[in-house]
Amino acid sequence: MTTLIVTEKPNVAERIAKSIGNAVKNTRKGISYYVVDDVIVAPAVGHIYTLMEKDRGLWKYPVFDIKWVPSYKASKSSAYTRKYLDNLVYLAEGCDEFINACDYDLEGEVIGFNVLKHACKVDPLSSKVHRMKYSSLTSKSINEAYNKLDKINKGMVDAGLTRHVLDWYWGINLSRALTLAIRRARGYTTLSIGRVQGPALKFLAAQDRKISAFVPETYWELEMIMLKNKNKLSAYHEKGRFKVKDDAVISQKKCLNTAVVKKIKRSKIKKKPPYPFDLTTLQTEAYRVFKISPKDTLQIAQELYTSAYISYPRTSSQQLPTDINYRDIIEKLSKLKEHAELTKYLLSKKKLKPKNGRKKDPAHPAIHPTGELPANIGESKKKIFDLICRRFYATFGDYSIRENLSVVFDNNGECFLAKGKSTVEPGWQILYGKYTRFKEEELPKLVEGEVLDVGDVLLHEKETQPPKRYTPSSIIREMEKKNLGTKATRSQIIDILFKRGYLEGKSIEVTPLGLSVVDTLERYCPNVLSEKLTRKFESEMEQIESGKLDSESVIAEGREVIVEITDEFKKKESEIGFDLAKSFRSSGCVDSLGPCLKCDGSLVLRKSKYGGFFVGCSNYPQCSFKISIPKGGVRKSGECNKCGYAVLTLTSAKKPFSFCINPNCKG
Repeated sequence: MTTLIVTEKPNVAERIAKSIGNAVKNTRKGISYYVVDDVIVAPAVGHIYTLMEKDRGLWKYPVFDIKWVPSYKASKSSAYTRKYLDNLVYLAEGCDEFINACDYDLEGEVIGFNVLKHACKVDPLSSKVHRMKYSSLTSKSINEAYNKLDKINKGMVDAGLTRHVLDWYWGINLSRALTLAIRRARGYTTLSIGRVQGPALKFLAAQDRKISAFVPETYWELEMIMLKNKNKLSAYHEKGRFKVKDDAVISQKKCLNTAVVKKIKRSKIKKKPPYPFDLTTLQTEAYRVFKISPKDTLQIAQELYTSAYISYPRTSSQQLPTDINYRDIIEKLSKLKEHAELTKYLLSKKKLKPKNGRKKDPAHPAIHPTGELPANIGESKKKIFDLICRRFYATFGDYSIRENLSVVFDNNGECFLAKGKSTVEPGWQILYGKYTRFKEEELPKLVEGEVLDVGDVLLHEKETQPPKRYTPSSIIREMEKKNLGTKATRSQIIDILFKRGYLEGKSIEVTPLGLSVVDTLERYCPNVLSEKLTRKFESEMEQIESGKLDSESVIAEGREVIVEITDEFKKKESEIGFDLAKSFRSSGCVDSLGPCLKCDGSLVLRKSKYGGFFVGCSNYPQCSFKISIPKGGVRKSGECNKCGYAVLTLTSAKKPFSFCINPNCKG
C-alpha cells in the first residue's frame, strides 16, 4: 500500500520526508519529491488551482458560472505551477492512501482539497484521505502529527471554498462594472474593487476627509523653567491649554523669580508581562520597532516557520498551551550567545508559566520559537526572530513596577506641574530589553517646601493637530477591530490598494483616484463599501467553519447581493462612468497618451459606440478632437522616441504591430 503526502510548499515536503524516515530524493521534470519506504512526499506550490469563469468569451456582469481550473490555465503568471501539478497527477496514480499535510488553516485546507479532488482524483472526505495537523516544522512536531492522523475538517474546507467563491463574485463582477462604466465615459481604463478592499478604502477615505476638513485652533501654553543643582527643570501651567492669549499673559506676568514645591504625589503601578504574539501583534510591533511593513513581516515569519525556527505565524492566538515544553525550548535557545543571560535567568525559575492573552485560535498556539537555532539568516530575519524570542521570554517574566511622580510648583499663586516616570522594578522588561516601549522620565530629588530659582516663564503659541493618518501598522489593527479580512489577508488587501493606485505614502494617504472611486460608489452603490455587509459574510463564514451554516446558502445569498448591486449599477452606469471620468479629469488621474493637438487637454484611449477604440481628448465634449486607429484590441506599449507621444500596439492582429498616435510625427 502506497501513501501520498501532499504539502503546500517544496521545502516543507523535504522537511517532512526527512523527519519521518530515511528519505530518498527523486526528481521528475525538474520537480523534487521524496520516497520513504512506501510513502511518497510531494509538494504543491501554493494554490495550483484557481476559480475561472466557464465562458470567457464576453466581458459582462454579473457572472456566477465558475469552476476550479489549474492555475496555469487561468493566468500566464502561474505557468510555473504546471510542473508541480503534473508531478502530483503522475504520483497519485499508484497510491492507495493520501494525506493532506498543507498548513492547517483555511487556505491550506483549500489547497489540499483541490489537489486531492482534481489532481489525485480521490474524494477528499473519504476514508482514504487523512490530515496531518502541526503548528511547527520541527521533527518532533511532524512525527507527532504523522503518528496521530486526523480526518479532513469539512467545516474548514467549506469555509475556505466559500471565501474564494465570494471573493471571486465580488472582485470580478464589481471590477467589471466599474471598468465598463468608466470606459463608456473616457475610454480604456481598468478599475477594480473587492469584497474587503471597498470597505477598507472607504474608512481610509473617511480619515482623509476628516484631515482635509480639519481647521486648526490656536492655543497657548506656559512653561516655567527652574534651576535645580544647575540643571534646568521644566513645568507647565496646570490649566494646560489657554484658549485666550490674554489669560495666558496675565498668568505669565504674575510669576516671580522663585517657585515653591507645593505638593509631591507618587504612585506605583504594576505592569503585566506582555502576551505572546498573535500575527497582528507581531506585525504591529515589528513596524513600531523596525519599520518593517506588515506584509514583509508576514513573509519573513513564514520563512522562519518553514525553516522550523518558529511556530506557525498565521494565528490569532495569544496563548501558549501547556503541552509545549517551555523549559526545553529555552534550554536550546540558551546556546545563542546574545540570549545566554536571559535564558539563564528564566531557567533559574522553579516554575515557568506564561502570561497568556484572551485571544484564542482553535488550530494554532501563539507564535513562539521552537528551539531550533537559526544559521546564516539575513538581517531582517534575525530581527524578527530576536523579537519573537524576547517576546516569548517576556511572557514568563515577573510584573514590572513603574513609579509615576507628579510635582506641583507654586509661583505667586500660579501652579505649574512637572511629571516624571521611572522603572522601580524592571521585572519582564529585562527580558524584552530594547523592545520595551517605556521611557524613563526622571525628575530630580525634590522635597515639599523647597524653593527653586525661576529662570524664565515662556509663552508658547501652538495649534491643534489634525487626526493622524493611518500607518501600515495601525491600519492592520483597525481592520482587525472592524473584523475586515482575516489575520492572513489584511496586509495583502492593503498592498492591493497600493498597487491599484488608490493609496500612497507610509503615512497612508488616499490618492485622488481612490477618493474618486469612493465618492462615486457612495453616491450610487453604497453597499459595495459596506462594512456591515462585509462583516456579515465574515461571520457567516465562521459559522460555516463551525458547522452552524451550510456553504450553499451563504453562496446563494452572496449571489443575491451581487445581483442587487449590479442591477443598480446598470441603471446608473452612464452617471457612474461620467462622474468617475469627471473626477479623473479634475484630479489629474488621466492615462495620458500625450497632450491634445487642439486644446490644453490630454489624449486618452476611448471606446466608440461600435465597440472599437479611438484616441480622443479628455476635455470631450468641449473638445471633439480625435484620431482614428486600426480596429481591434489595443494597449499602450511605450512612448515614441521621436515625439514623445504614446505608442500603441494592435494586439488582435495576426502579427501585432506598434504605431505612434501622433499624425504629425516624422519618425
